[in-house]
Amino acid sequence: MKGTVAVGGMALSQACLFLEGQADVSPHHVENTDAELQRLQTASALCAGELSALIESLRQNAVADQAEILDFQLLLLEDENYMGRIACIVQGEQVNCEYAVARHSQLYREELSALDNPYLNERAADISDIEQRLLRALSRRGKTALPSHPVIAVAQDLTPSQVVELGHGKLEGIILEKGGLSSHCVILARSMGIPCIIGAAGILAQVEQGQPVLLDAEAGEIVPSPDEEAVRRYRQYQEAKQRERQSLEQFRCGKTATADGRTMKVYANITSHLEVPGILEQGGEGVGLLRTEMLYMEQDAPPDEETQFSFYSAIVKGLAGRPLIIRTLDVGGDKSIPYLGIPPEENPFLGYRAIRYCLDHPEIFKPQLAAILRAAALGPVRLMLPMVAAAGEVVRAKEIVAAVRRELEDRGTAAGPVPVGIMVETPAAAVMADQLAGLVDFFSIGTNDLTQYLFAADRNNARVASLNSYFQPALLRMVERICRCAHEKGIEVGICGQAGEVEQLIPLWVGMGVDELSVSIPSIPRVRRRISRCDTAACRELAGRALACISEAEVRKEVEQ
Repeated sequence: MKGTVAVGGMALSQACLFLEGQADVSPHHVENTDAELQRLQTASALCAGELSALIESLRQNAVADQAEILDFQLLLLEDENYMGRIACIVQGEQVNCEYAVARHSQLYREELSALDNPYLNERAADISDIEQRLLRALSRRGKTALPSHPVIAVAQDLTPSQVVELGHGKLEGIILEKGGLSSHCVILARSMGIPCIIGAAGILAQVEQGQPVLLDAEAGEIVPSPDEEAVRRYRQYQEAKQRERQSLEQFRCGKTATADGRTMKVYANITSHLEVPGILEQGGEGVGLLRTEMLYMEQDAPPDEETQFSFYSAIVKGLAGRPLIIRTLDVGGDKSIPYLGIPPEENPFLGYRAIRYCLDHPEIFKPQLAAILRAAALGPVRLMLPMVAAAGEVVRAKEIVAAVRRELEDRGTAAGPVPVGIMVETPAAAVMADQLAGLVDFFSIGTNDLTQYLFAADRNNARVASLNSYFQPALLRMVERICRCAHEKGIEVGICGQAGEVEQLIPLWVGMGVDELSVSIPSIPRVRRRISRCDTAACRELAGRALACISEAEVRKEVEQ
């Protein structure tokens, strides 16, 4: 069977099917609605106690980052939009609690699913989780028994609490019929290093409880009752992974430097404070890109200054002195936030997005800037502007930053120093890099967008995928120019796109003078190892030869020699 790889790796274990029993949720007339509301209150209290005990256990065992995901369900139990509406259905329609819980939970899920917002769509799993807890409490049904031995969990969609309750040692892999790449389940699996495949339609009908299953989240395959050849392939993978882990162990900590002693930095790209422990575990030197739009996407209204300050400050404190680069709201393109009211566009990637939107909406932009400046009082923070195409955008943005700083001073609120940089991801910014470098404190090259804009080739269009290659000479020449312009003005330049962790290209980035690479968390030790094997002079020569190439094939030949 096939599926989408959400977290890479392989696992071989018994399948544990999570099939929730069905409560009776049909409507029944009740005369005494006060007694029915008391049932609801009692069930809510039982659920709150269950969740609180689980959260406390996780925090005592030093997995507070996983416990915080369950805090959302505790909040739902106090949320008037959730529990309050359930109570209104019971009282207003004189019906049983089970019906009211199921009906409103379904309505809530439909509201989230109808939004043009993948992140909010996937929050439906949290609604389903708390719904099942309430229904179990109302009927006193027991929850799905957790296994006492290692398993691969197979389900339509696992809830966050099920993932953390299984935890390390018991959960070796996850296979979901549904799921999403930014769901809490996948975030947890990634932070725990658990291989995960999503979108495996029909898996529950193909696998039996306790059946051996090979989960290959490298190839995106699921093999029920694997034969000897498949098992041998898994054993080889395990042996190779063990050798790789041992090889990378020395690169998890310490400074990053080339073989001839030139220092660089390896940072991480993240979306949440939940990923900070992974950075520390892998020895990351900071955060090169915090995607703040996820904070907006999980809200029904723009997050206020306090909410954002709490979010950013948690990351600053967790990094314990390591730098944090915060990208301001990058809305638009493939990231739609309904309440911001951006109308549909024929080509949203070239439309009203990112810095263009923020400059026109100070009511959205200024609270974010205030929260960032306040967080900078707690540790090293840098601010990065996305989708810059003209010098005027930088000037206007810096003026707003200065105005927000004055407002904080007038309030008597502490604000720290915040260097301002830009994402160089438009050809216009690349062409004007010599001028823009004099206006900002650092550059960060967003190779994902820069590549598609440079070649006028939508990166989601398979027919033009060959143009969206980081080995294209035109892209390499553009990166080299950006680096040269940055260093002529004395500012640092980094790469925070996927190209930063392509091992064959790392010698080119070293040769071009890139100062830092910001990559996915699991790639940190591997990228550091590759840098450590580079000689700067040899890399400069290689970069020179690559820049003289006229085709992708020639570049690949140079870097593979």
